[in-house]
Amino acid sequence: MKDNFRKIIHNAEPIIMNEPLAEILGAFEKDSIIGYQFKDVVKLAGHPCPTITGAYLCCKKALEKLYGKDIPIRGEISVIIYGKPDEGVYGVISQVFSFITGAAPSTGFKGLGTMYKRKDLLKFIDGKDSEELKFEFKRNDNGKKVIVSFFPQNIPENQEDSFKMSGLFQKVLWGVAKKDEKREFQDLWMKKIERMLNEENINKWIIVKNG
Repeated sequence: MKDNFRKIIHNAEPIIMNEPLAEILGAFEKDSIIGYQFKDVVKLAGHPCPTITGAYLCCKKALEKLYGKDIPIRGEISVIIYGKPDEGVYGVISQVFSFITGAAPSTGFKGLGTMYKRKDLLKFIDGKDSEELKFEFKRNDNGKKVIVSFFPQNIPENQEDSFKMSGLFQKVLWGVAKKDEKREFQDLWMKKIERMLNEENINKWIIVKNG
């Protein structure tokens, strides 16, 4: 069955990972390279929004900084989230991080013998009050770390579009929007997602530093 997503969701640049666990258990015909696409994250969350888009891009930028031109190895990355799982959007973001990197909380895969463990590679710790959402990604093979700061309030947006979208959202939410109003709301919503996926002014809302 063909996915009926918009082009911007289909065309977003994928995150390429090496998945040795799936390879050792025979999932692949050839190599163990997997492309994690933005549409996969939309399927995971059940919707596109600035939170999951930001999580996807935080992960992408962190892995680029950690691995350079090398392909990241899924299951060999630890993630620390500076916030509680039921606080704000941290829980939603953690699901995206876990999906892409393989790092899992206490409910994760315990491994095959001493190898391929994903359990407890993703942890939440209390964060300090600040404007950003903060995360640490670490390569478990060499200990290299990066700190990712995500500033949702700095995501670029058109003020006129935002005002219009806010009014339309109430109509959509209460089921009183006309067909053209519903479509206009959806177009405006996806316009913001498209700007994010195009990494418009991304250095103002996602900052990656060595840990």
